[in-house]
Amino acid sequence: KSEIMNNFRGNNSNTKGALISTTGKTSPTRLSWFLAEIDEGIAENGKANGKKRLCVLHSMELLEANVSDKYMTRFVEFRLNGKRLEAKLILASDDRKVVDAALESMKNEPRDEEDDARQMLVQYDEEDETGKRIIQKMISPLRVVWLSTNPELGGTPLVKLGEGCIAHVLNAYEQRDYMEKMLLHLKARCFDHAFEEPVEDRPQPPMGENSWMLVQYSPEPEIVIYQVVPYSQTVWRQENLYKDVIAYLRLPGSEVVLQAVVICYSQDEQAMNNKFNQLRSFALEIDFPKPDDLDNQLRQNNGTAALFTRTSTSLFRRAEKRDTTGTQREMRRHLEAMSENADSEAQVIIEAFEMVDNIKKNLQERLS
Repeated sequence: KSEIMNNFRGNNSNTKGALISTTGKTSPTRLSWFLAEIDEGIAENGKANGKKRLCVLHSMELLEANVSDKYMTRFVEFRLNGKRLEAKLILASDDRKVVDAALESMKNEPRDEEDDARQMLVQYDEEDETGKRIIQKMISPLRVVWLSTNPELGGTPLVKLGEGCIAHVLNAYEQRDYMEKMLLHLKARCFDHAFEEPVEDRPQPPMGENSWMLVQYSPEPEIVIYQVVPYSQTVWRQENLYKDVIAYLRLPGSEVVLQAVVICYSQDEQAMNNKFNQLRSFALEIDFPKPDDLDNQLRQNNGTAALFTRTSTSLFRRAEKRDTTGTQREMRRHLEAMSENADSEAQVIIEAFEMVDNIKKNLQERLS
């Protein structure tokens, strides 16, 4: 059974929660356990009421057979008491204790009244000893200082987030749910823009110790980061079968490992920096869908998860174009075959449980 908790998760800027989180592991996470958030009203009577519940899910409970793409879209679907529910992922790990610890921590977080109020989507730069980063995040307008609008920057409003930190306001709206979807929309658009354009005209050499990567990752649920990193600084390189597509990054001074999407890579560091700078400008010019248009898209595509799966489900197939040896294509076919076998086995188990339930009902009817 899914473990539904009647506790609100505070969505303030101090909330921590890496999508891929593990400590002391020697192999990449299998995404076995998920901490997710659902609407209390939808879970009880099918009508949203804005109150949030946390739930712990296992990958076997999800209606999607493949969960390997959940670094791209945070929405999953599962069944609870016969109802089909949609949940937003907060954290994933192959260690149940990590998820339980996060659940206990979030249960004790105080609710911030501004959480469900107006939200802004902003973009800014950050730099430290690990390099430069482009950060896109959601934030309350109560946490910023408004500055002027500079026509030379395309009319993008500017806000001050902290000492020396100036951000561009990309979008703003009254409803948090809409802004969460806009962050995913921005994430997918930036990925598409950078992934589909070739970095170099000549064939790309295989990923190696001299390669540089432009990666996309999320250290917290409402933040997306872009960074140029050397392949040599990633972890789990031997275990990573999809190193042209996925990279594992360890946060500085931490045992937490994040799963990142490799947007593009090259042995030319400057080529990656150029791509990095292009992404910064691209995000400032994106047109976001209006709430009514988004609602129509959701109805036509049967939920938020379906709306954002186009980019994530095609990631591995598109990345095969980079693979000159055909290794990734063979691995994908092997994984698809394994997935089909797992689905068949799961169906047998479901039918067995249904048979047991029917036997129990028949016995109860006879006894009564």
